Amino acid sequence: MIKIDKYDVDTGLFYDPRDHYWVKISGSTARVGMSPLIQETSGAFVAVQLNGLDKTFARGEAIGSIEAEKHVGPVKIPLSGKVTRVNEAVINNPRLINYDPYGEGWLIEMELTNADAEVPELIFGDHQVVAWFEEELKKFSDKGWIAQ
Repeated sequence: MIKIDKYDVDTGLFYDPRDHYWVKISGSTARVGMSPLIQETSGAFVAVQLNGLDKTFARGEAIGSIEAEKHVGPVKIPLSGKVTRVNEAVINNPRLINYDPYGEGWLIEMELTNADAEVPELIFGDHQVVAWFEEELKKFSDKGWIAQ
């Protein structure tokens, strides 16, 4: 875990730079959650709906929706695969995403179907993750999405 500004960022995970999801890969399975920056800019989460259990999705497809104080939108899957588990705790208590984005605030677990082609498109490692996160932090700050 590395501290960037006021955010704890786990550089041991993969990140989808398009939609700010983190991905913890273990063999052919993965656990998915939201980055601390996106949960910060969305405000407190109030509702999570995840409809994809036992269904297969292509990368970028919506698997549900999320509602927060400042954002309502789809939950998009960061890699192609079959959703094998949905975090019922986060559905029952969406603020887990705000309080513990890398722990109890995870969203889904999945069986990967196209990892060889898609994982290289994710960001990984101290250097890449820090550079990307700092760039996103500046961009979000410049747009006024982060309170100073």
